[in-house]
Amino acid sequence: MKIVKFFILLLSIHPAMGQQDNDSVPSLSEVIIKGYESGRRLLETPVAVGVVGQRDMQRFSPVSLVPALNVVPGVRMEERSPGSYRLSIRGSLLRSPFGVRNVKIYWNDIPFTDAGGNTYFNLLDQSGIQQVEILKGPGGSLYGANTGGVVLLHTNELPLQEDPSHQTKLQLTAGSYGLFGENAQWKYRNKAFSSSLTQSHLQSGGYRDNTRMRRDVLQWNGTARLNAKNELNWIMLYADMFYQTPGGLTQQQMEENPRQARPGMQDLKVAIYNKTILTGISNEYRLNDKWSNVTSMMFSYTDFRNPFLMNFETRAESNTGLRSKMVYQENWGRHSIKLAAGAEWTFNYSVINNYGNRQGVQDTIQYKDRISASQIYPFLQAEWWLDNRFQLQAGTSGNFYRFTYRRPTDTDDSRKAKSLKEQLLPRVAALYRISNRLSVYSSISKGFSPPTVAEIRPSEGSIHSNLQAEYGWNTEVGVKGNAFNGRWQFDITAFEFKLRDAIVVRRTNAGADYFVNAGNTSQKGLEVYTDYQALRRATGFISDLKIWSSAAVNNFRFKSYMVENAQGMHDYSGNRLTGVANEVVSAGVDINTRPGIYLNTSFCYTAGIPLNDANTAYAAAYRLLNGRIGWNKKLKKVSLNIFTGIDNGLNQLYSLGNDLNAFGNRFFNPAQARNYYGGVMLGL
Repeated sequence: MKIVKFFILLLSIHPAMGQQDNDSVPSLSEVIIKGYESGRRLLETPVAVGVVGQRDMQRFSPVSLVPALNVVPGVRMEERSPGSYRLSIRGSLLRSPFGVRNVKIYWNDIPFTDAGGNTYFNLLDQSGIQQVEILKGPGGSLYGANTGGVVLLHTNELPLQEDPSHQTKLQLTAGSYGLFGENAQWKYRNKAFSSSLTQSHLQSGGYRDNTRMRRDVLQWNGTARLNAKNELNWIMLYADMFYQTPGGLTQQQMEENPRQARPGMQDLKVAIYNKTILTGISNEYRLNDKWSNVTSMMFSYTDFRNPFLMNFETRAESNTGLRSKMVYQENWGRHSIKLAAGAEWTFNYSVINNYGNRQGVQDTIQYKDRISASQIYPFLQAEWWLDNRFQLQAGTSGNFYRFTYRRPTDTDDSRKAKSLKEQLLPRVAALYRISNRLSVYSSISKGFSPPTVAEIRPSEGSIHSNLQAEYGWNTEVGVKGNAFNGRWQFDITAFEFKLRDAIVVRRTNAGADYFVNAGNTSQKGLEVYTDYQALRRATGFISDLKIWSSAAVNNFRFKSYMVENAQGMHDYSGNRLTGVANEVVSAGVDINTRPGIYLNTSFCYTAGIPLNDANTAYAAAYRLLNGRIGWNKKLKKVSLNIFTGIDNGLNQLYSLGNDLNAFGNRFFNPAQARNYYGGVMLGL
């Protein structure tokens, strides 16, 4: 098999996924992992984790996080049309026709995922993010309801320092299909205060018909040291986003004209309008050298409108969250212990109305719904180091989920409530350091994910109050290390996740989404990333050359899955899991030169993807070639970065975001053909 041979070849030459190195950027093994209260290097954390820093983001076009996150093995980010993102970890696209579900997201220890299970990941601008930390596998013991994993976002304000200083960055980007982006960022710091203010604008005419988009973001984040024991962190975000949705095509339609929209989408002016304001505050108080407390609060409000094929939906969503934890740490010579205990509460209240859609204008009322969701979970975790070689982590949380709904347009408009069965979500992990450069680890954890508000009450208007939460156990083992004085780094993980009552998306004849519990799944996989610093020197034309690679090999199957429809009962047990490729391999080369010229290249192979539960339709395998070349130079007090790049250099016809189980075989959302971009970044 070609893919296997290619994978073996990559390993034999020490390929790499790691960050682009220079004197100011730590190697991947030196990055501090904050997940699971670790605060330690990658070699000292018993968890499968992917790290994406600003250097990784700058390897690609500066207007999208999609290619940078897709380098992480086991992670798949999709873009059905500009601005319409989906994010999954280890196959959780099974239940995500759009958005982010089954994955919990935090921003500087502040909950970003709402109690209804949704995260507006597409509102983020990557210039306001310093690092993305992806914890793969269920993280319920410390982070609540999720079965896919946890994403920790870290903002990019400057560290505190004695002498005051400030930085200004301006960036312009333009490219194919009407792409234009503008970004301005100002940072200031002194010994007690650090602040980062970012403004960004992004727009695109779109590759397909009905795919125009516009996004404006204003973000302010910072840190204030109130006194020797007390530190305050905050983030404030306002985002105004609009994007059109073209709808799925059949295979024949895509081959005939991939730029067309589904018939009717333009006439009805199908689009998304989203205005969101979010405020989060986190306070860290150090009682003494052993005890500390971190308390975070958040509030957000979203005004959401979606003229669609069969209706015009409006949503007003209010979200509130509170998270507090106490941390105790003690050292006894070569032994140390860290305890973390706390609780998180989130609450979502949504006013959802559906009207007829008269060419993009609200018509007669169809439904009015008032839905609330709340989640409360206490958590406890202990970490114990023995002899600086053996680490044991053990934790658990309880999860209490409740939702209410009321439909004023019904004759019976009384409020109805449902509480899901309380869950206990344990996790145990162990790590052994064979040497200073090699570690092995293993973990077992339970995940739990209740149906989201968008699944209980999907866009077609029905209330599916009988949906059950999905849950399952994940077991994994891994080895991570480095060699040749740290020039070669690797991280290998094998896992098996057994999911029960999996939630699966299905579609009506009109194209509306609804959801069912689909029995059980068995998800086995192998994930590898590795990087090799082939060249790094102070003299000569080439100063830095790095080869990188990542790979995910999956064997995801429905274990038991029976479906009844108009044609009778169907047994899909043993079929491949819908929406997941068996193999994904990425590789590339980063080159820096002493004059400041740099080159980043990447290649990604994605195997065929089953598009329906019956496995009768597949998306063909595709290969993406991307490249970016630029000149980065420091001119006295000014830094200048001029760049240009190409995406989809092989001009592949593929869909980066398929509509799974689509009625009428309208599975495909064709991605952009070969396209170009360029820009300039100025730092003062």
